[in-house]
Order: sequence, then C-alpha cells, then structure tokens
Amino acid sequence: TTVDSKKTTNHRKSRSDKVELRRRVLEVMPEARVLDAFAGSGSMYRNVWSEAASYVACDQRWYPDERLAYVVDNRILLRNIDLQPFNVFDLDAYGSPWEQVAIVCARRKVAPGELIAMVLTDGSRLNLKMGGVPLALRQMAGFGTKVAGASVLQDEVVERAIAGAAKLLRCEVLYRWEARGKTGAGVLYNALIL
Repeated sequence: TTVDSKKTTNHRKSRSDKVELRRRVLEVMPEARVLDAFAGSGSMYRNVWSEAASYVACDQRWYPDERLAYVVDNRILLRNIDLQPFNVFDLDAYGSPWEQVAIVCARRKVAPGELIAMVLTDGSRLNLKMGGVPLALRQMAGFGTKVAGASVLQDEVVERAIAGAAKLLRCEVLYRWEARGKTGAGVLYNALIL
C-alpha cells in the first residue's frame, strides 16, 4: 500500500522477508509480548503477531480493528509507559529506528537470563548517501559528529549500532537474522534476540 510517493508500507517485494524474520522471533520466544511501535494498518499483526502471547500497537493514525492500540507518536509512548511488560519491540520505521532503539535501551531493564527481541527496519541508506547519519544512529554506533563514507559502510554502521544497543541493554546478541530490501532504497531488516 503506498502512503505517498516516498513512503511505502510493507513493500510487496520485501513483505515475505519481514514476515519470516518475525516468525523466527516467535519460534525462539513463544511467550512474546509485543509492542509494535510502527504498527500501521496491521499487516504484521495479521501475518505473525496475532500468534504472540500479547500485542499492543502504536501508530499516529487510528485503524478501526481489533488491536489494542495507542494513537500517538511512538517516541512519546516509549518515554511514558512502562516497557517492562514487553519483551519484543517491533521498530519497523520508514526511515531510521535508532531513536526508538535508544529510548528502549535507556528505559527497558533486562534481568539476567531474560530474553528480549528487537525487529528493526532501517531505511537510513538515503541519509547516509547524502552524507548524513541520523543522530541516534551515530550515537548508537559510537561515532562522533562526522562519519566519512557512511553510505558505503552502511553494514558496518548498523553492525556497530546493534552492538551499541546490546551494550546499553547489558546483553549479548544470541540470534540475528537479516534481510535486505528488494528495491533500490537499500533497506535493511534485522531481527535480534538478546
């Protein structure tokens, strides 16, 4: 479904990969309690998350369906509700999910032996190509104000950001599955179990 000329919700060419990554998370975490911070019209809920132990959606637009949902900017939500009840954070952003990742890392405490998952859609390649690195991505990756050649090093930048998130959560990455978007946008999809 095209939202506008620049943003696409669940591009048909990548949808099966996105579903598969979430299915893998459910296989490892059968008691998944999901906070879907970019829930949209509910495609991932209908295809996967409806099988989770619990699910809460968040989107800036209201969708009249059966999902329990917050209608608000997810950054406000992530900063104001108790994140402890959730062990899966689906951060399927149009652009960069790293501001939301940083908020989760700052606010969600992980107990020893506890598993937590993040599903990330990173569409920041266009920013990287233009020489910019989103502030939160830069911070999570441990870079200063300038990152020369970031567009060619997208994989390394994301790798470092994932390591930074794990460090902030005081966790290690146990499982990581990755897929690449099938369009020219250079979108990266990652599912992490920490």
